[in-house]
Amino acid sequence: MKRILFALGIILITLPLILVPASAAKPGPATTITLLNPPADGLLVLGVGESYTFDILITSDEPFNSAIAKVDIYYPGKGVFWHAGSDIAKQATSATLHLTVIGKKSTADLAAVCDWPAEGICWPAGTAPQVIGGAARFQGGLISFEAFPFTIQVP
Repeated sequence: MKRILFALGIILITLPLILVPASAAKPGPATTITLLNPPADGLLVLGVGESYTFDILITSDEPFNSAIAKVDIYYPGKGVFWHAGSDIAKQATSATLHLTVIGKKSTADLAAVCDWPAEGICWPAGTAPQVIGGAARFQGGLISFEAFPFTIQVP
C-alpha cells in the first residue's frame, strides 16, 4: 500500500511538469551598439599630442540600467594614452558615449601582434592594437556587448 501511495504521489507531482508546456524564453531587448566614427581601414594615425574622440551610440527598445564604453589595450602605456578608460550612462534607452585617445610617443618600435583579442587577428608591427567596446546592462542581469578592434600608429 505504501508503494502504491508513493508511486501515486510521484505521478501527481510530475504530471503537471509533463503536461505544462515549457514557456518560451523571453527575448532580450533589441539593442544596437554602433561605433559612429571608426578609423578608416581599422588604422588610426595620430601625431604626438594629437587626440581623437570615438563616439559609441547605444540604443535599446527597453531602458537599460547602465551603459558603458571601455578600452582594452595590448600595449598599455606604449604609444598612446586614453584620457579616460570608460564613459558611463544610466537609466536610458539611448546614450552616446565618448572615449578620447592621445598620441603619446612613436609606435614604430612595437612588434607585430597576432591572436589578440581573438584568434586569427594579426596587427602589423609599428602599431598599437586597441579594442574599444560598448555594453548595456538590463534588469535581470542581461548584458548586450559589442567590441571594435583597430590599431593606432603614432609616427
